[in-house]
Amino acid sequence: MLSNYQENSIYGLVCCYLWSICLLFPLIAGADPGIMELQAEAYRTFQSIEIDGELSEPDWQNAKPIGHFVQYEPDEGKPATQPTEVRILYNDKHIYFGITCFDTDLSKLVANEMRRDAGLYDNDNVFVLLDTYNDRRSGFFFRVNPLGAMEDAAVTDNGDSQNEDWDAVWNCRTQINHDNWTAEIAIPFSQLRFNRSDDMTWGLNVGRTIRRNQEEGTWAPVSGAYSWRARYRTANIGSLTGLKGISPSRNLELLPYLLPGVSRTKEEDDNDTDGVFDIGLDVKYGLTSNLTADLTFNTDFAQVEADQEQVNLTRFSLFFPEKRPFFLEGAGLFDFGIPRTSFRRPPPLLLFYSRRIGIEEGYAVPIVTGGKITGKLGSYGVGLLNVFADEFHVAGDEENDPVDVPRTNYSVLRVKRDILSSSSIGVIAINKQNADTYNRAGGLDFVYRPADNLNVRGVWARTFGEDMSGRNSAWYLGSNWQKSNFRLVGSYMEIGENFNPEVGFVRRTGIRQFRGETRFTPFINKLGIRRIWTGPEFDIVLNEDNDLETRNITLSNWFEFERGGWISFQAQRTFERLDEEFEIRDEFIIPVGEYHFNSFRTSISTDDSKKISARVGANFGDFFNGERRGFDVGIDFRPNGRFSLEPRFQFNRVTLPDGSFNASIFGARMGYSFSTALFAKLFAQWNSDSDVVSTNFLLNYIYRPGSDFFLVFNQIYDNSGAKTELTDSTFVAKMTYWWNP
Repeated sequence: MLSNYQENSIYGLVCCYLWSICLLFPLIAGADPGIMELQAEAYRTFQSIEIDGELSEPDWQNAKPIGHFVQYEPDEGKPATQPTEVRILYNDKHIYFGITCFDTDLSKLVANEMRRDAGLYDNDNVFVLLDTYNDRRSGFFFRVNPLGAMEDAAVTDNGDSQNEDWDAVWNCRTQINHDNWTAEIAIPFSQLRFNRSDDMTWGLNVGRTIRRNQEEGTWAPVSGAYSWRARYRTANIGSLTGLKGISPSRNLELLPYLLPGVSRTKEEDDNDTDGVFDIGLDVKYGLTSNLTADLTFNTDFAQVEADQEQVNLTRFSLFFPEKRPFFLEGAGLFDFGIPRTSFRRPPPLLLFYSRRIGIEEGYAVPIVTGGKITGKLGSYGVGLLNVFADEFHVAGDEENDPVDVPRTNYSVLRVKRDILSSSSIGVIAINKQNADTYNRAGGLDFVYRPADNLNVRGVWARTFGEDMSGRNSAWYLGSNWQKSNFRLVGSYMEIGENFNPEVGFVRRTGIRQFRGETRFTPFINKLGIRRIWTGPEFDIVLNEDNDLETRNITLSNWFEFERGGWISFQAQRTFERLDEEFEIRDEFIIPVGEYHFNSFRTSISTDDSKKISARVGANFGDFFNGERRGFDVGIDFRPNGRFSLEPRFQFNRVTLPDGSFNASIFGARMGYSFSTALFAKLFAQWNSDSDVVSTNFLLNYIYRPGSDFFLVFNQIYDNSGAKTELTDSTFVAKMTYWWNP
């Protein structure tokens, strides 16, 4: 056990280390070496282009191709091992990309996904990144694999943020030939946002993954220091010229839906079956070529998959991502908060968290109507959202409290201004109001990039309420610097005890937190190891009286294999001081006190591109005044592009002085793709905490681009009694029709 003097000395050294990182970043950073900007040209076509993957129209052959791809992994700067040619055409309504991927051994092509937005990084694939504002800050990302599976994302903040749930209406077909595979892509101008002019220049990058070589390459070179984020980098792209005379009409898109179905709920000894019938409408209107209004009436999200269950062994709230389509359009613009340190961890603070709208205690609250305006006005990014959620009531029972939600209005205004070459400043204002109460929040933020490999971020926010006064502010300052094989991260934040954004997410209040991270990331290319990530991480949390509450010192080691897959080892030393006891599970209490404990975790994953891949992890160590042991297993079985099976199991056993309990989760997805436009999916999961089994079956047919037919069948089973009982069952059909007059 360390003495108080030793504890304070270590704390002081770590604080000095973290502040040194924050203050010295601008002095040690240097700009990445400049490169000559590449330029591609789009050629106007007046003939009809049939999207069939064959590139047979004469204009494809007349267009001058671009190529000469270079690797950013594994051999940064070296030519790609297989040649690629990209041709670009356009007419008044579409921009077209014809991509030819030559390959000397197509028998080794990796392609086992056909479903839309399935995540194609484990397949051979090509992507197109369009920076339509040509500001090197944001863009639209489109990716396809040899089977014609499509994936898209909205990119913001120079590629640091990707909204992968954003869906555009576009078309693609592919063809596998004797010595190459081709992709033919058509993207309507109506799906893109841009500053219209007679002669436009956009930012462009095109990339290709050759999975068997673990190879990633792009037309415009990108540093491998950004790892998987390199493909999204908008600062390192070329130019697309030749787009002349594009005068799209003021775009109007209508998406009505029709939803009939039945719902059955078990109430004590009775089964209550009700008919369901809904109609609604989404409208998208282009106020200008780069400013769009979205309206929604009687919004329904029946096709959205249920949240994935999580194990919570902390005293803080869980975080679930937004999946509902209306809130995803332009979502990156509304991002305001403290960035998460890892995609596996929740963000410390989001001032606007759209899941606070229309979701209450796990129930879907009806959204009567909503409107949103997003886009750019010159150097200003503008976002305005207004939503009315209807009143909602659920009677309580012996196990659940009643839910009583009045009709509520939610409003958000967000403005960001581009400054310098790739920096920005912004403001946000949020209001939640019903007939009786209100909650408001506002803030300022900035991103400063003096060099491509350095960024400094700052956030200040305050909340307002009827009974709120004092300690209701939060602020953050952090910096990130990285080179090809080294990275430094440092930050400081304060969140007041009374800081309460009711339309936001805050993991912990009443704290002051220091954080630092160092990562050494060299390519080894020896002994079967391709690259390693290693280094320490420090998290120190004080209360507002500067008393130490939490300290985590973590050493992580991650080894990537040359033939795919990886293994990791992590050791963590934790200090926790509890001023109040907390109930971690029924009848299990962690008492007030100070706790020092060690924990360890190891994981191994095989190559995800294989027909069968697996990931296994194990954790063990102390846990407050007890112990924790656990493991997790995930298997992916994808024998071809049509069928997939993905079971997951996580088990934790916590032993405390008063006894022990298990915290387990099982989930499985099974999917079958009849084509790239028709697929079925079954998702089932069980959580030992709630002892509830839920199943979700979805059949999705994209009968024309932008128009869908869904069959949705949901069931919930109560597994807590002597026998498993069906408590809720819903079966609906939903049909949408995308109309672009």
